[in-house]
Amino acid sequence: MALWLALCLPALPLQLAARAAQCAGPLAITEGPSERPLIAFCNAPARAAGIAPAMKLAAAQALAQTLTAVPRNPDHERDALHELACWAYQFSAQVTIRTGASSSGLVLETGGSERLFGGRSELHRRIRRGLGSLGYHAAFGYATTPSAAWLIGTARTSGLPARDAQADGQLHAALASLPLAMLEWDADSTGALHALGLATIGQLLGLPRDAFARRFGAERLDHLDRALGLQPDPQPAFSPPERFATRIELPADVTQSAQLMFPAHRLLRSLEGFLRGHNAGAAELMFTVHHNRRGGAAVSATRITLALAAPERDAGRLTQLLSERLTRVGLPEPAVELSLAVERLAPFQALNASLLPPSQDSVRNGLDWLQLAEMLHARLGSERVFQLQAVDDHRPEHAIRIVPLAAERGGPRPPLPPSALQRPLLILPAPQPLPQQDEHPDYGGQLALVAGPERIEAGWWDFGDPHRPTVHRDYFVARNRRGQTLWIYRELKQPRGWYLHGLFC
Repeated sequence: MALWLALCLPALPLQLAARAAQCAGPLAITEGPSERPLIAFCNAPARAAGIAPAMKLAAAQALAQTLTAVPRNPDHERDALHELACWAYQFSAQVTIRTGASSSGLVLETGGSERLFGGRSELHRRIRRGLGSLGYHAAFGYATTPSAAWLIGTARTSGLPARDAQADGQLHAALASLPLAMLEWDADSTGALHALGLATIGQLLGLPRDAFARRFGAERLDHLDRALGLQPDPQPAFSPPERFATRIELPADVTQSAQLMFPAHRLLRSLEGFLRGHNAGAAELMFTVHHNRRGGAAVSATRITLALAAPERDAGRLTQLLSERLTRVGLPEPAVELSLAVERLAPFQALNASLLPPSQDSVRNGLDWLQLAEMLHARLGSERVFQLQAVDDHRPEHAIRIVPLAAERGGPRPPLPPSALQRPLLILPAPQPLPQQDEHPDYGGQLALVAGPERIEAGWWDFGDPHRPTVHRDYFVARNRRGQTLWIYRELKQPRGWYLHGLFC
């Protein structure tokens, strides 16, 4: 049986402004002419100061000198609902965006996914907790038809008592006590019904159907029939995009990069829901900080790239990495907006939990080292934290290259050849000539050759490239009186000099 959950967000413009910052002071949303803006919504501290909707902004600022006023932006509200629908897609494949006069929100079909999330109460708890982490609060309405669920939810946003309708037989009783205003019909129709002495949906349902349709139109009757399940109520299908892009407008100028963490955490929570709905992860995140124009001069946006070694979607982990990354970011001008984009989604492979404690090998081969490397990379940058990759070249100076951090998920590595076991951990950027005593190399004393020679003759295929010369060398492992173990070689061509190329730790 289909069961629908309505998420009704009261005063959405106010919620959008409040979720962007930890603002405990009076906050208001304004609309109307720029010369004489009026208060449209205000939070509890503003109401406590005497501010109310429809009040002039100048009068409100006289009552509360610390009032933060944010102009209403319908485009941001539309984008926020779309972002929220992408987040909710992780809970249901049937998501519909709803807008109304008193509240806006979503309607989800959750009957098919309740068992997946551990039952109805657990699913609702996860949705409510997730909304809170995004900075939203919503009234829930539950019914077997989407229209009825929305009516119940909007009634609860108005503080009216309403019962859920978890079976078709409960729809009439659940809707009967709701006032006609919940239907959001035009003022003329609602006024005419009030003039007839009708105040609730239950009283409306008691009228003769044919007479009601002739007087108020068949579309009004169809609206009621869809809510009661007497007619099909198909919902427009929502299809989430393949790329993630969202933004959050800051209610006040932000001058320190650390202050971006609070709104960034909201964006990362939204990204986590989006990625879970796609069963995917993100390997690179792009934050863009838009700045306030001072003196009319445009300021280039500050871009913050967060690169990951393995696809990730956990908001807590991403928040931790971003916090490290922001320590290297300075804001040239105050920030007024923060956006987040993920251009490409990557397949996500979750780690399976084990019933038994992990063995030493599993810990050693796990992703703990990768998380440490990502943390260091976020703090120090790509120029200081990177990964070495073997290259198919016998010349030691060209046998490795620097690559970005990446997880290796290809299974166990093949055993190293015996020659690779005699390679030092530290290779010098350029071979260092060694002095000789009777053709024996010297480095802190005369060197004793303990292994070798290993002959390497390679590079002829580069055809005399000065940056990749051909080599003719015999390599040895040597040790001096200080106990240092070195990797040295002797040129096979004249003058057959000795060179230090590496040190063993």
